[in-house]
Amino acid sequence: MSYKRLGDPKRQFALDAFLSAASQLDGHLVAIAVDKKKKWLSTQPNSSEKIRAMLGLKCVWNPMAFEDMIRKVQIAAILISLWSKPGTNVTWITDQDAFVANGKRHDDALTAVARMTSLYNTHPMGVFRLNTTDQDEDSRDYEDLCAIPDLAAGMMADVTMRLTKDSVRISDYKRALNSNLPDKAEIIADWFWASNTRLRKTLITIETEGEKYRVQPVWMSDSSAAS
Repeated sequence: MSYKRLGDPKRQFALDAFLSAASQLDGHLVAIAVDKKKKWLSTQPNSSEKIRAMLGLKCVWNPMAFEDMIRKVQIAAILISLWSKPGTNVTWITDQDAFVANGKRHDDALTAVARMTSLYNTHPMGVFRLNTTDQDEDSRDYEDLCAIPDLAAGMMADVTMRLTKDSVRISDYKRALNSNLPDKAEIIADWFWASNTRLRKTLITIETEGEKYRVQPVWMSDSSAAS
């Protein structure tokens, strides 16, 4: 199950059941959309070597790939610091993305998230693990878990693109869409902002405003996407 493949009739048919099952998970789905104009959020073009040395990383990264990895690591570290308790064991499951494309990158990402979490945390943690979906090809549990944020991210991309390009600002904190979302985005958006599910869900955007940027939640209201 993935957002880009929802043109497949079999996946369309299974979508409602998949979202219903996901709703029963005891957890919190946090989707974060970063404005594409904000190329440097967690690093700067000439800072990678300094950060690599500080975190004790061994792989050679180009600046943009390093920004991508550190951005993911920093967001993960912040969430872990908010939700963890002393001694909590953490398993991070990810698709086979570029930031874990080989063993050296995988090890750097694992080291980075463990050490960066210690910068935000005031308590000791347990064991950190970083797994990719190809490590669970038999049961495909990892694939199913990663499909949940993938669907949310796909919907989020459609919503935020239309909020940016085709919306009317109603107030400082609310905008209405002028155009309809794709059917798959409508279905997932209705599920995402449903409040009667066990799985808690939050969408946050990081938008550029000149040389500064703004962080804010996004929600649905009166059948229209708003932020």
